[in-house]
Amino acid sequence: MGTFFKTFFICLVLAFGFLGYKYFSTESYNSDLFVSKESPVFGTYEDYTESIPETPVKSQDASSDNSVKKPEEKKYTHTCYFYSVEGKLIPIKRQLTAKPSLESTILLLLKGPTISETKKGIYSEIPANVDLISVRSSDNNALIVDLSSNFGNGGGTQSIENRIKQLSKTIKSYAPNKTIYLYINGKEVEYLGGDGVFIKQPLE
Repeated sequence: MGTFFKTFFICLVLAFGFLGYKYFSTESYNSDLFVSKESPVFGTYEDYTESIPETPVKSQDASSDNSVKKPEEKKYTHTCYFYSVEGKLIPIKRQLTAKPSLESTILLLLKGPTISETKKGIYSEIPANVDLISVRSSDNNALIVDLSSNFGNGGGTQSIENRIKQLSKTIKSYAPNKTIYLYINGKEVEYLGGDGVFIKQPLE
C-alpha cells in the first residue's frame, strides 16, 4: 500500500508541475500562432531568401549557336534543244546538281520538255520512250550515237528532219567540235521513218 501512495504522489507532483509550466512560463505554446511568409517559424522570409545564393542566368548569345548550316549543292547548267510555240529550235537550259556529260545531255533530250516547259508551248519532235543504247567515240574521233528503233516512228518527212536537227544541235552544245553519226539498233542509219527519209551522215 505504501508503494501505491508513493507512486500516486509522484504522478501528482509531475501533473502540477506541467500545469504550472503551461500557464506561467513565458515560453509556453501559443495556440494562436500563425505561420506565413511574414511570420515564419524560423526567422523572416527575407532572411531565408537572402541566405540562398543567386544562380547566374546564362544569356543566350546568337554567336554561340553551334548549329551547322548545310551548304547549298552546286548546280550545273544542262542545255537541250526543243521547239518553241513558233516552231523555232531554241536552247532550253536547266540547273541540275549532277555534272553534265554527253550521255546525260542526250538522255535529257530524249525525256522531252518538263510540264512547265510544255505549258509555255515548248515541244519535241522526238517520239516518247526512245532509248539511248550507247554513245561512243569512233576511230576517227567522231561520236556514234546509237538509239532504239522508235526514234524513227511517226511523223512525216518534216518531223524526221526536225528531230535530227534537235539531236545534232543538242550534242553540238556539249561537244561542238565533234562529228556525229546516228545509229539505230547498232547499225548506221541511211533511211529513217515510214517515208524513208534519207539521213546524211555525219549529221549536220
